Amino acid sequence: MYSFCPAQDKAKNTWGKISSADFNDPIKSSFIDSGASAIILSDLGTIHFVGNNKGWFSHVYKRQTRIKILNKKAFDLASVNIVYFASGDDPEKLTDVDASAYNLENGQVVKTRLDSKDIFDDRLDKEYSQKKFSIPGVKEGSIIEYTYTITSDYSLPSWKFQWVDHPCLFSELQVEIPQTLYYVFVRQGVHPFAVDKGSQGNTSYRVSRKRDAGGLATIDDAMVVSAITVKHDWAMKDVPAFGQERFLTTPANYIDKIDFQLAKTYNGEDFHDVSNTWANATSALLHRPDFGQPIEDDNSWMDASIDKIIAGTSSGLEQARAIYYYVSRHITCTDHHDPYIKTDLHDVIKKNNGTVGDVNLLLVAMLRRRGLSAEPVLLSTRESGFNLASYPILQRLNYVVVRLMIEGKVYYLDAAHPQLGFGQLAGNCYNGYARVISNKDSASVWFWADSLKESKVTMVMISNTDKGVEGTWQSTLGKQESYQLRSEIAEHGRESYFKKIQTAYGDECEISNGNIDSLERPEDPVKVYYDFSIKPAAGATLLYFNPVMGDGWRENPFKAADRKYPVEMPYAIDETYLFIMDIPAGYAVDELPKSAKVAFNADQGYFEYLIAPSGEQIQLRCKVRLNKATFGPEDYGPLRDFFGFIVKKENEQIVLKKK
Repeated sequence: MYSFCPAQDKAKNTWGKISSADFNDPIKSSFIDSGASAIILSDLGTIHFVGNNKGWFSHVYKRQTRIKILNKKAFDLASVNIVYFASGDDPEKLTDVDASAYNLENGQVVKTRLDSKDIFDDRLDKEYSQKKFSIPGVKEGSIIEYTYTITSDYSLPSWKFQWVDHPCLFSELQVEIPQTLYYVFVRQGVHPFAVDKGSQGNTSYRVSRKRDAGGLATIDDAMVVSAITVKHDWAMKDVPAFGQERFLTTPANYIDKIDFQLAKTYNGEDFHDVSNTWANATSALLHRPDFGQPIEDDNSWMDASIDKIIAGTSSGLEQARAIYYYVSRHITCTDHHDPYIKTDLHDVIKKNNGTVGDVNLLLVAMLRRRGLSAEPVLLSTRESGFNLASYPILQRLNYVVVRLMIEGKVYYLDAAHPQLGFGQLAGNCYNGYARVISNKDSASVWFWADSLKESKVTMVMISNTDKGVEGTWQSTLGKQESYQLRSEIAEHGRESYFKKIQTAYGDECEISNGNIDSLERPEDPVKVYYDFSIKPAAGATLLYFNPVMGDGWRENPFKAADRKYPVEMPYAIDETYLFIMDIPAGYAVDELPKSAKVAFNADQGYFEYLIAPSGEQIQLRCKVRLNKATFGPEDYGPLRDFFGFIVKKENEQIVLKKK
């Protein structure tokens, strides 16, 4: 295991000062995994405020990061991207970018500094840009460091004390906030602070505002404001890497960090509540030219096209289906993480592509032209992090779907994925709180993975023929797995899919006649089937055969001894596996696995394995059921044991003996 000398309550290094002692071999420490490819030596942030020329305050955020590169797997840490807001009259200012790499050569520290001409500025979209650079001179054993400063009029940045893939010796954030601004500090994570202290100070700020002095002249009214400040210092040391946990929505939901929410301001006389609300956010979204305004406009120019789309339909539901499938099959989504319209709806139809916002807001507009009740629903997908019901954070809302209310029923539609059926959402939309954005009936909606009940039935039949042992395999998938398979086939093709199956079986089993039903009917379950032949060893006295073929749990998905975070599966499981096998000619059953049935947490699930000989056949019925998808850390041990039992049982073999 790697580690460095234990961090103190303050980081010992200072910017730009690296000595040969910093390259000493690390000592062992329990919080650094033996597979670590880099160690964050220190990650230091400060936030303070300055007066601006708009009569108020801007914050100044400075970050300094120092990293030891242990091997080439961490070379990507030397490529740094810094995203900042670059739109409108008040863009953020990114300054003081500096970076260097340090190497120990013949006992001497050699510094390679980043040249300013190697810092590149790229526009990401109409709101955000990024500065990016690669630190030169990096090799195994290097120490790198970089710093930058952002001056902003907008929300305070979050501070992450924990890194996903790398352990951190010391991480610290210091803030100083004038008491004209009142923030709520929101803590997340499980590790304790090494430093958590606050104090008061007093600072003077020069605040100015330009005013019209007639004609083209302006006067800069300036004043010096003295304010009491609140100072706070948070630090963590010896923070392990978060790691990649299976069945977790995203580390962003659980990593050690602090967020800031502005609650109110004080102008010297009055307090002003500035906490955002969903009502305020909804109103603002409905008036945005890239969201609500285009669907509220008179879109009568669509009518001729819509009339052709719905030709031959009668009911409102039939018309809605026709419009939905037209949009999903004719408009290609090019960005599944942008819920806003990039140009206008005319352009979306003209180009036949756009963001998820372009696609689904076009769907809203077209449905409304037929007098149907359609509203956009903003949400955060599972990979983007939780959306807060109490407080809208628009940066997290990266997806939009459609709520259709028709004939007394509610449907949620997503035309950005042509593999989805009418009324179906992809599993990553099931991430908790979502918001209907409407000027009539804006409302809260909850999409929980627990509500997705995924049923799958697989049947395997093996018979004796003149050619040997042959069989058929057929599986009917649930809605989510059907969608996932349709997406896989659309990207890689059928041949690749069946080739993977053949590879998994190996040389002893050959598959043929593979086919997939209902790929083009997204509201129907997908059915996969193929034939196979088994090549037993000629003249073998004993034959070993695992009756759970093709499917099944081959290894326990929960390998760690314990877990600090919830288990968040994509859906509740209901899997049935049926197996009927003719005993090969000349053989008899020597050993069979024993039947078993175990419950999980009383009524939260069960596993059933029922096997028995029946005449010249062996029959198996195997069922795995979990009634919900999300489990707390306290359920991890029982869940691990439950799947451990399943894996052990599903890997047991039938033993056949030659007569």
